[in-house]
Amino acid sequence: MKRIKHALIALSALAIAALTAVTANASLLIEPHLGYNIYGNADYQSASIKYNGAQYGARLGGQYLGLMGGFDYTHSSFTYKTTGAADSDKTRNQFGVFVGYNLPVFVRAWFGYYFSDKLTTTSNSSWIKGNGTELGLGFTGIPFLSINLQYRMSTYDETSTGGALTPNAKPKEFVLGVSAPFTLL
Repeated sequence: MKRIKHALIALSALAIAALTAVTANASLLIEPHLGYNIYGNADYQSASIKYNGAQYGARLGGQYLGLMGGFDYTHSSFTYKTTGAADSDKTRNQFGVFVGYNLPVFVRAWFGYYFSDKLTTTSNSSWIKGNGTELGLGFTGIPFLSINLQYRMSTYDETSTGGALTPNAKPKEFVLGVSAPFTLL
């Protein structure tokens, strides 16, 4: 898994470098995004966890022709509904990189890797952290707006107590949202 992580970071860095190397034709990409986690779940030990909630963030990077790449930050808030336990409010901060392509048929697709993915319980500030990936698909038929569907997978392997989280928690979720991809020369 660490090899994949380092390869994805290197690939993203190369894409960002390639975009900035052709600055005469490249554009700065600024893309605020807003979404709602329509379905999230995780099976951890013997418990089944369901959650949904709002999120916001932004992407900052470059775009050359249809290729895009850069950095992504996302903040989420939701309530974990766990079988056999009390509900708990959570916040999550994710920071990572993305690469993607804008197709000429009003569709864009991207892959993101979150090298920092931290989930915090608001009542006691305990946290778990790890990394995650995202696959996104957007429809850009409306000017200055992209309607997006994203699939996210996270792997949490570290706790605030300083130990390893065993077994790892691996939530998966679908997010429906909108973004406003602005490109500046």
